[in-house]
Amino acid sequence: MKHIIVLCIACLGMACQAQTVQDFFSDKTGPVTWLGIDYSHVKLAGDFTQFKDAGPIPPAEVRDKYFPAWNSLVLNEATKYDFRGMFMVSSLVPDINMVTALNAATDSEKMKDGNENKFNNGDIKNFIVQYDLKEKEGLGIVLIADFMNKSSEMAGYYVVVFNMTSRDVILCESVVEKAGGIGMRNYWGGSLYNLVKDGKKNLYWAWKAKYNK
Repeated sequence: MKHIIVLCIACLGMACQAQTVQDFFSDKTGPVTWLGIDYSHVKLAGDFTQFKDAGPIPPAEVRDKYFPAWNSLVLNEATKYDFRGMFMVSSLVPDINMVTALNAATDSEKMKDGNENKFNNGDIKNFIVQYDLKEKEGLGIVLIADFMNKSSEMAGYYVVVFNMTSRDVILCESVVEKAGGIGMRNYWGGSLYNLVKDGKKNLYWAWKAKYNK
């Protein structure tokens, strides 16, 4: 399994409500909120088609049909896309309303760039600060989609854990995983499945060793 691990933010200090990265890795945070997959910054590269001879799928259709489909896939097949098990938290409560609205408002023309975003620490922090979380408390997990490249058959995500009250980021990692499957939904859903599989086997333990000191 190919993956790239990059430390984005070394924000390991005390967050409000004593929810630190050490708390997260020792599962002392209580329920953690699964905020879903934020596709509002994603870049698309390569030939996006449903089947071999079906023709290209325009970015607007990717936004309107498949952003919700990929987020629903994680919720409806939670045993397969087991992010709770990947992060070894006792409770992962889904609430994807915020990213659903954010994804729906994405400018589809800006998705066609094709290049990796290479977000820096400030970019990630700005995305989190702008999230409409109202009065949510505790820790949240969000995947910020970076790119989906049909030519390389790879998709990139930023895995972010943050305090939803203070917006302090306690973990941020860039991960690239291989896509695969039949049909548009399952093909890119394969990158999410590989992220979970890779997470359980390698990534979680690497992150725990890096952050939990």
